[in-house]
Amino acid sequence: MNIFNATPLFSLVLLLFSIPLFAQHSTERVPISETYSTNAKFMLRSVSYDHQYPNLIGESTVTYNDKYESPGIKKVLYRIERSFDLSDSEPFFVALSNDGRKILYLIDRNYHKGEENQQATYYVDGKLTKTYTAETFTNCDKQKEKCGMFYPSNYKLYQERRSTFKQYREGVTEQEKFLEKNFVFNKNDTVYLIDARKKVTLFDLNKGEIIQNNIELHELYPKIAGIEAVKSRISYYRYPFKYLTDIQRTQDGKQLSAALGELLNLKYVHMDDTTFRRYAHYKIDMGAYLHRNGRLQLVDFNPGEGLDSIKIRNYLENTTFETTFMPREVDKLYLNHFFGGYRSPDEEVAKAHTRTEMEKSKLAAQKRLTAERIGEHYIPKNLQECMIELDKILNFQAKQQLGQSKMDWEFNSHGGGLGTWIRNNWGLHGGSRLLVYFKNRGIGNDGHGADQISGTIITQYKKWLEGQTNAWKQWEKEHPLKKN
Repeated sequence: MNIFNATPLFSLVLLLFSIPLFAQHSTERVPISETYSTNAKFMLRSVSYDHQYPNLIGESTVTYNDKYESPGIKKVLYRIERSFDLSDSEPFFVALSNDGRKILYLIDRNYHKGEENQQATYYVDGKLTKTYTAETFTNCDKQKEKCGMFYPSNYKLYQERRSTFKQYREGVTEQEKFLEKNFVFNKNDTVYLIDARKKVTLFDLNKGEIIQNNIELHELYPKIAGIEAVKSRISYYRYPFKYLTDIQRTQDGKQLSAALGELLNLKYVHMDDTTFRRYAHYKIDMGAYLHRNGRLQLVDFNPGEGLDSIKIRNYLENTTFETTFMPREVDKLYLNHFFGGYRSPDEEVAKAHTRTEMEKSKLAAQKRLTAERIGEHYIPKNLQECMIELDKILNFQAKQQLGQSKMDWEFNSHGGGLGTWIRNNWGLHGGSRLLVYFKNRGIGNDGHGADQISGTIITQYKKWLEGQTNAWKQWEKEHPLKKN
């Protein structure tokens, strides 16, 4: 199967492995994990407080295993205001040192911005000390070889699965069986990581240093063949999928969305309301912990322009909300998603505000047509720059597969591949200088213009990969600027 025909997330992961993806999983089963030090003297307990993973929204505690603060309550060494999310279905990994003071956390790719969201993070006494990308941790050159933090699970090892057992296929080697379960483990404060190239990196948990990397597995395998990694213990609780707009104040059961409307003398309109798109609305972007005592702890708070942020904050921080929906396993939950917005209850005032916002949108759209950057992405100004930027963005594996493919259309599909990335990030839907460049040459003026442009870019980039680095010049000659 072609990687660009896989699920949207999976195809983007492989295709754009060289840049942060900022995408994550959503789950109803939220993890709580327990990880022991090799000497079993300490335990790291990590709790996630929301339904998306991996991220930092949670809490972790390192405790002694043989010391107690009170009967049944283990003595705490320290706490960290973040979770180290683990999952039975993902290759995330955490290791705790024998003195309980050091933690190494590894994930397969970037899901968010920020140092604490790097693929390898190292903590001492609860404080972030070092970070690594997968490439720096494994010493892999993403432009010359296939890089990946973990050796991938190989489901081809098994015959057809049954409901009560699975059986290896004939010919599967002992090393292949070993790799499936033991591609990363902690042995006496040395972490062994086998990456996608089947090369080993050794990391010293105590010193916080890479001992060695790029070790060929066959050299080390005889020494570790008898090891079987003991996984972290993971349990789950069911996330209730309650949103901030839904929570109810304890005094009368009124939903927060309606209560804020009363406070601000504005009309709340849910995004599913048939009138929602007729008007411009004041929006609230926020995320908060709801504690079991009913109080909100704001984490992200960004009221839209035109709203009284001080009044809203004071209300949120001094109101008690119902918590009967909270799972018994946790004492707080992270809630976000404020679906909908606010407008004046006076129709004429709401219409006037809408006209004003439409004018602002027009001006913003005009600026997009000449902007060098839109959001975080540089916008190529011509076909040649598209080639140069794709060379920077795509990794070795993606370039290799694109160059070998005989069917360009596969990469331009709407399944989350290269074409989707180009259309979404280079402004082919919302307007950009690149869109103007192509339209001025007669490309992209019909109903499927964005697809046509991204398809053109992909076709020309394939030629670039084949060594035809001046093919873009010929394309420009064949598609001259249209006269007004």
